[in-house]
Amino acid sequence: MIEKGKSVLLFLLVVMSLYQSYLLAYSKPFMEAKVKTELNYVKTEPLGTELEVRDLIFPEQLVVHLGEDRHTVFYPSTVPYYNLILEKLRSREFKSLQRDSVNAVDWDRIARENQGVELRFGRAIPFELLQRVFRIDGDFLFSRDSIDRIWVYTSKLRDEVRTYFFSSDGRNVYEAQKADLTVGDVEGYVGFGQYWDPYVIYGEEIYIPEKPISRMLAMDVPYDRYTAEQMQDNLFFDASSVRAIPSGTFYNDAKRAMKIEQGGTWLSYTDPVAPTEGADELVENLIAAVGFVNQHGGWNSKHALVQGTDPVKDNANIRFQQYYRDVPVVSGPVMNFGYMQMTLQRGQVTSYARSLVLLDQEVSNKKIRTLPAGSELRSILKSKESVGGRIEAVFPAFRPEMLEDKVVLVPVWAVRLAGGEVAIAADSTAAAATKDK
Repeated sequence: MIEKGKSVLLFLLVVMSLYQSYLLAYSKPFMEAKVKTELNYVKTEPLGTELEVRDLIFPEQLVVHLGEDRHTVFYPSTVPYYNLILEKLRSREFKSLQRDSVNAVDWDRIARENQGVELRFGRAIPFELLQRVFRIDGDFLFSRDSIDRIWVYTSKLRDEVRTYFFSSDGRNVYEAQKADLTVGDVEGYVGFGQYWDPYVIYGEEIYIPEKPISRMLAMDVPYDRYTAEQMQDNLFFDASSVRAIPSGTFYNDAKRAMKIEQGGTWLSYTDPVAPTEGADELVENLIAAVGFVNQHGGWNSKHALVQGTDPVKDNANIRFQQYYRDVPVVSGPVMNFGYMQMTLQRGQVTSYARSLVLLDQEVSNKKIRTLPAGSELRSILKSKESVGGRIEAVFPAFRPEMLEDKVVLVPVWAVRLAGGEVAIAADSTAAAATKDK
């Protein structure tokens, strides 16, 4: 009887062993970690909207060459022309890119004699990121280069369209040998600018208006703001471990720190990480930065990826320029407003600074203002260069003035200097009081 029981038990053990072997061979193991580490971004309750990387990459301006040395400029606020041209180019394919020296072509002559459009970006964009916005062939040898300008024009000699991508190092260009663009397409883009404001060259490649611009509005904008409590919940993993100093403007746990400044309108956050080997990659850091903002407060308006203020650490510093009604908001040195600034180390955010202000869509007290042009603007820019150095771009912007219950937005000319700094060059004036000098 005992021997018979042993046989049954042995049989059951063999069956269980075979069954376990079957599970190990044919079932899928559960590989995902059950507990997230602190290095993973924790999804929190969203405050603002979420954006994708492609939403943050768009040209700072479109320079339209009309032929016969006539030019104009479209900005994101130049609706609908800017959007029409950009969307049409986003739908086209650019293939078989071939590298050449930038000096192989006389670009000044091309700009004077041929019709075309230049897409100028606020910072150098790696091909890998540009491919998220435009349909660019990714199978070529120089895909790790960065681009700060795209130029599409019609060649009078061959009755064809030429498309060039300009390397940010200023040495090379890449021509798309195959692009589904026609002469009619380019003529259509140029047609949008035939009756727009005339622009003339300033310096080597900057274009400024010949006549004063009198269509921008100064306005009063009501605002709300994120609270310190909301940002504390969004930035700290364990709210119960956070300590606040008596003034209520500084918060920290064992590792991270958050400071609320400017009367509750500006946030500075730090999260030190151990140094790591290897160079910072802009693509890796940008993707991590966008994901961090999406999960820790969200976006309070439209933003654009722009040049950082430290060229040496350009891939580690990520800067996003805020737009209101498709116009960049530039605060100058008086206060922090109108941008997000982040520092990353191999995809890990170590510092994060941003505005907590939420501008309303309803505005009041709208007044037409005039921006200077012609010789007056030329004189202003020369004076600015004598103090701040070479100017790389000129564009209309809003200068914010913070009041107790509203933000006053005043149109200005802003400039981006060679070092990446954005500064205000000239204020606008009441429309009726301005004369072209």
